[in-house]
Amino acid sequence: MKVKFLVSLLLVSISIFAQEENALQKKQQLETAIQKAQGAKRLKLLDSLATYIYYDTNLECDSILRTTIKYAIKLDSVNVATRQASNLIDYIAHSSGKFDEGKQIIATMKPLLAKVSSPKILDNYYTNVANMYYYAGDFEASIKAYDKAYFYATQYNATTIGLIAFRKGVVYVDNGEFGKASLSLADAISYFQKVKDTLKWIDAKGSVSILYSKSGFYKESKKEREEQIELAKRFKPYTNIGVIYFNMAADNNKAGFQEERIANLKLALKNNETSQHQTFFDPIFTSALAVAYAENDSIALAEKIVKKLEANPEKYTTNYNEASYLEAKKSLLFAKKEYEQALTYGETYLKLKQKGKQFEEIQLAEKFLFDVYEQIGDKEKALYHFKNYTHIKDSIGNIQKTRVLAYYQTLYETEKRDLTIENQEANIALLDSKNKIKNQWMFFGGSGLLVLFGFVTVIRSRNFAKKKQKIQEKFTQDIINAQEEERTRVALELHDSVGQQLMLITRKSKNSNDASMEALAKDTLQNVRTISQGLHPVVLERLGFTAGINDLITTIDTNTELFFTTEIENVDAYLDNKEALHLYRIQQEILNNIVKHAEATAVSIDIRKGKSTIEIIVEDNGKGFDYEKQMQFSKSLGMKSLLERTKILKANLTINSILKKGTIMQVTFPI
Repeated sequence: MKVKFLVSLLLVSISIFAQEENALQKKQQLETAIQKAQGAKRLKLLDSLATYIYYDTNLECDSILRTTIKYAIKLDSVNVATRQASNLIDYIAHSSGKFDEGKQIIATMKPLLAKVSSPKILDNYYTNVANMYYYAGDFEASIKAYDKAYFYATQYNATTIGLIAFRKGVVYVDNGEFGKASLSLADAISYFQKVKDTLKWIDAKGSVSILYSKSGFYKESKKEREEQIELAKRFKPYTNIGVIYFNMAADNNKAGFQEERIANLKLALKNNETSQHQTFFDPIFTSALAVAYAENDSIALAEKIVKKLEANPEKYTTNYNEASYLEAKKSLLFAKKEYEQALTYGETYLKLKQKGKQFEEIQLAEKFLFDVYEQIGDKEKALYHFKNYTHIKDSIGNIQKTRVLAYYQTLYETEKRDLTIENQEANIALLDSKNKIKNQWMFFGGSGLLVLFGFVTVIRSRNFAKKKQKIQEKFTQDIINAQEEERTRVALELHDSVGQQLMLITRKSKNSNDASMEALAKDTLQNVRTISQGLHPVVLERLGFTAGINDLITTIDTNTELFFTTEIENVDAYLDNKEALHLYRIQQEILNNIVKHAEATAVSIDIRKGKSTIEIIVEDNGKGFDYEKQMQFSKSLGMKSLLERTKILKANLTINSILKKGTIMQVTFPI
């Protein structure tokens, strides 16, 4: 077997050598012909040589591409110039990394593009421009270029339409624009499924999983990646399964599952051995494993890997791989408590990441420097980097949160319109039963001669009234539950039917060049999305009660003049889904009333766990109100709905309101 393997290896080496020799011979022949030719014939030969070297050989192509572009511009052959400029920009993006030179080429080509006659050439040109801007960290310019590429791709129904949407979605993910990323990636997946391009479909699902991960939806991310792996295993030409395991390891790290993190990084390296992109990903995966070992007290293993990286700097520590190496090195030095050296590598790493504008990586780099300065004892610099870290963290958090403020303005209007009669009848019945009990006690208590008969009658009547009251309470609770189910159903229908149709209208209006129509379509689509999100609290469902309440407060804080102070403990572990939903609606109703009626300037919210209860205390400095009068004469369903939800939870609601001094509401929920 060894002999056969060596013979095979020798044959491969001879084949590669022969290919390179043939490429050099063809190159020399074309160069000889070019020297003898002039004008259009010379340009044709230059174009052929540049195309051949770029696509069919591993030879250096930079100089021939530049020569061809320059000569094509001289002869006013803009199609040739643009095509080869596209190739040169692609070479810069993926090989040389000299982005400033790429930007100079883009500036040179800009006035010539109007003369290009082929939409295919322009599609390819703007796609490569967008790719280069992405690698350079200029996400805004990248997105604009992808938009232009998409415009030209649709002019000739190109097969690149899905790929453009996919790459644009990736840029949106890295730029923190998760809503736009979701739409672009959904478009890409739909297109890849339609044309049965399984390879790109798998890659697109990978980006969706990253989007979920960055948004904090780890369950959805894991599910998406498991589906991606299953698809990849069935689709045998797919060789980048290692990337999926690498991304799973990143999620494991965020969730604190360090053993799984290390296991998945090992799987990433193992599967990468058969990947066609093995050379590209090996430094990234190897460095990540070193970081994982360093952060989990396996210093000897981490040091062994870092030495391997440093033994081959050209492969592991320079150009695209510099950031991965720096991360591994700084993590190892910190684990070894060599803080001064760790600081040097950490600052270099931060500067490198700041050039790329990848906020999540910058955030972690700031956190690392905070940790180092704290160990050194430099409190001033530690505080500086901690502030930077929290600022970026808050910014990312705000981007991730679903905007639901418009929901508050429509939810109770919907309740009034659809459920006024049912709720009024239920509440009237409840009050009736209470009054009946009271009147019966008074009547029979005053009838001394009929004590025995009165006692029996009262007991029977009381039991009947309580039974009826329970029936009415259950009826009211069923109405509330039905409301939630109907909200969910309507939200899904708005998203799946009306939302999709409006998205189609938005695209068509964009292509029609009617700016007012496009703006109207976009506004309508945004309104539908806002209502849909509001009807069904996504943040509450996916991230839990505590995250949902924080999102609720942040949204109102952003869109009103109220000043909030909060002290909120994480109580998710003590609530099931129904209890969390009812408490969320109670808190929502309280804040909604403050916004609409209290005329307050400040609100304090305290959510804490006691020995056997969860307490929610909301205090405002508004105008206050007469609670008894409010309950007796007000037609508002909000307060009555709030009381019914506390009964469902078997919780206690205390309201202390003083006119012109404010209101304190306390909900005590037993656990």
